[in-house]
Amino acid sequence: MPTFILENDLLRAEFDPKSGALVALTSRASGWPIHRRPELGRSFRLLVPLPDRRNNPVYGEKQAPPRADYDPAAQRLTFTWDGLVSEHGGKLDLAFSQTITLTPEGLAFTAELTNRSPHVVEAVGLACLGDLSLPPGSDHLDRLTPGYCGADRASIFPKFASSGGYFGFDHPIQLVAAPVLLDSGREGLYVGCHDTSLRHLALPTFELKPGWDQPDSIPYGTGAVPKTEAISGHPVHVEFYVTYFPYVNPGESMTLAPLVLAPYVGSWHKGADFYRRWKKSWYTAPRAPQWARAVHAWHQIHINSPEDELRCRYSDLVKYGQDCARHGIEAIQLVGWNNGGQDRGNPSHDTDPRLGTPEELKTAIAAIQKLGVKMILFNKYTWADRSLPWFREELHKYATKDPYGDYHVYGGYMYQTPTQLADLNTRRLIPMCHLAAEWRQIACREFKKSIALGADGMLYDESQHHSPARLCFDPTHGHHVPAHVYAGDATLAEDFRRLTDAERPDYLFAGEACYDLEHRHYVVSYTRISPNHVPLQRYLAPDTEMMMAIVGYDDRNTINQCLLFRYILSYEPRNFKGRLDEFPLTLEYGKRVDDLRRRYADRLWHADFCDTLGAAVTVKGQLHKDYSVFRHRATGQRAVVVANLDAEKKIKVTVTLDDGGKVGTVVTPEKPKPKASSGAATLPPRSAAVFLEL
Repeated sequence: MPTFILENDLLRAEFDPKSGALVALTSRASGWPIHRRPELGRSFRLLVPLPDRRNNPVYGEKQAPPRADYDPAAQRLTFTWDGLVSEHGGKLDLAFSQTITLTPEGLAFTAELTNRSPHVVEAVGLACLGDLSLPPGSDHLDRLTPGYCGADRASIFPKFASSGGYFGFDHPIQLVAAPVLLDSGREGLYVGCHDTSLRHLALPTFELKPGWDQPDSIPYGTGAVPKTEAISGHPVHVEFYVTYFPYVNPGESMTLAPLVLAPYVGSWHKGADFYRRWKKSWYTAPRAPQWARAVHAWHQIHINSPEDELRCRYSDLVKYGQDCARHGIEAIQLVGWNNGGQDRGNPSHDTDPRLGTPEELKTAIAAIQKLGVKMILFNKYTWADRSLPWFREELHKYATKDPYGDYHVYGGYMYQTPTQLADLNTRRLIPMCHLAAEWRQIACREFKKSIALGADGMLYDESQHHSPARLCFDPTHGHHVPAHVYAGDATLAEDFRRLTDAERPDYLFAGEACYDLEHRHYVVSYTRISPNHVPLQRYLAPDTEMMMAIVGYDDRNTINQCLLFRYILSYEPRNFKGRLDEFPLTLEYGKRVDDLRRRYADRLWHADFCDTLGAAVTVKGQLHKDYSVFRHRATGQRAVVVANLDAEKKIKVTVTLDDGGKVGTVVTPEKPKPKASSGAATLPPRSAAVFLEL
């Protein structure tokens, strides 16, 4: 029987009518056989635990032939099964259909499941590739996923990294967050779950079968993918699929959110462009105060911790405002102002009587604002402090629960004293369920206390996760049992916005390392940067304000990275315990960089971030990696920021613009006046220059 074929200029996909398995997937642009061997084709998979055997899978390719509805003109194919046979529980009364649709934006998978059995369908695997292959001519294939503001990268070929210990699986496995890019440097595959509701937990999953030929280390680590087609009689292949965790209960029907696969040719940016085009269908920038959209810098200060530093009374805070006004710093983030200090007493946003009265804090904020400095209060709503009587008496009811009815526990954070740094008296933190309306009411009540102090905004610390909770199984919270707890993040943010929109329209909402869907609600995303930073989040959200911690005493390279990637500077001397004058070298260089960005704001700030697209930078004929390109929004003229992050060596760089463009001038933080340049310059250690197109 011939295969069903869906084909356009992007890709060609072939499906087996007898099993519904995807038996071939080919990039039309490059010819890459993404799924190579038809005999390793896979269809779908389910996990349907039995009372005495939890690991009871259902494999689509082992089922009776499905009913097929094939519409080549519409580029759509639907497979339907009524009654599925599980590996250990026999035939189950489940109806399952999978619809695959091909568009110019990719191959989209959706599924519907009706559960008439007495068992819960916990997991569903879709978009199964039984033989994910290395692109021809490539020596590696990595997977990139959004990380802490940047990207997390791990190897699929030639090494395969494992997500857990070898004792927990038959074959090395990775489960990661979506979206994911499978990238060889020259081409790749985009995988995205196109759903803004976050109603389902969906984890792209990779399995190396039969396993490593030689592990680098155990029990955790990586190992080499065997280079042969088979080893010891077993076919060597990497299986890929996306695991949904819908928990379809007996008597329920459920439709899974769309999943899209799309091959691309070029750098990882070409894969990310699929996500950016989808994002245009739902993203609206949140309302923001004008000052937050301009070039500016912050100063973060911490005045108390769980170990009772009590560093500064509220009435003395004005000295920090005076520091900021003197150095031209526009905003303060005040941490540890709440009763008990940072990471203690959550979710209370009462003031601490040991630091002063609420009126004293309000007065200090007003005095700082008169100096022209904004005050942003550190807020926290992810956790409850387990040590509180409040938690033991009431808040435990709104904590996320695991399948056994126990609340999840996060390890917490250690501060200052030997006792706590040894993790002997750490305050354990309990993730709260934002899907519970009663909890959101409590959170809003606490937020009102913060608003009442008169600050210019709040920064919601740890807004981006609920670790270790992903699903909440509490039947009293008013949500499906279980529910993906991240689905409550937008609801809580909307509740917060309603409290400020009428009377405080310029109130700033900021969060920590916001994931992309949170950028609908939070204007500023605060995070930290690493030397091998991949600006995936910046590329996905070019207009979102992102801010980086600056903590070193001569921290030129972190500041240079902020120049490269358009990040706000957050000055944090002594790990945000000190005052600005404690690190003059860092402060003075940061001010020079921001002065440069203000002078050329239309080229470096209010411009389109292109990462490395549109230009090339070489040193001694070899590609230099530390550069970025910005395009003027009206003229299209490029500005190329080049950094030398080496601590000791100077480098001579040459900038070449694509499409025959010409560099005309160069500017630096130390010499902001334009100087004629054809694109070549010598950069001292730990320095940066900006080359401007004619």
